[in-house]
Amino acid sequence: MIKKLSKTLILTTILLGNIVLAESERTQFSNFFNTLESLKSNFTQTTYSAGDIFISETSGKFTFQRPQQLRWHSTQPSEQILILNNDELWLVDTELEQAVLQKIKDFSKTPLYWLINKPSTLKTTPKYSYSSGGIDWYLANQSTRPLSFGFVGNQLSAISLENELEQVIYISFDNMQVNTKINPEDFELRLNPDFDVIR
Repeated sequence: MIKKLSKTLILTTILLGNIVLAESERTQFSNFFNTLESLKSNFTQTTYSAGDIFISETSGKFTFQRPQQLRWHSTQPSEQILILNNDELWLVDTELEQAVLQKIKDFSKTPLYWLINKPSTLKTTPKYSYSSGGIDWYLANQSTRPLSFGFVGNQLSAISLENELEQVIYISFDNMQVNTKINPEDFELRLNPDFDVIR
């Protein structure tokens, strides 16, 4: 009996030890963002109120190129394009035929901060927090509002954050292509002559 119990304890220790080790070695976040140079993906962005009530859903295509170029093209339910090209950030509303130069804000509390900066160059990075629905979630502690990155395997799958209105925004990605060739024209502001340009 003692021998069987001893074997059981050893086996349990090994199993539990492996679980702890596996969780402590989760490095999906650092591995992904340290090697990221560019990406393309479809996205769906869903917004909920503080009471978890559905507010809206948008979808479109997302393109990014390091060091600091981004195109966030919402196609449904209406078309809007956010273009970041190094030091210029433009919001283009095709329905209003208007392009507005945005004031560059502090990116440190936004997901964009982690696209621009590689974890290897930073003192603190998001840490593994929990797993749910097959997604491993990493929490960014430097933000005053919740900001989490979800991974399936070694691929970025989702981002969850809270905005200034205490609304929860959930962004899911699909058909993501990492370190793929990006056309530089994707980040250029190309407008119809009828557009109003506001600087």
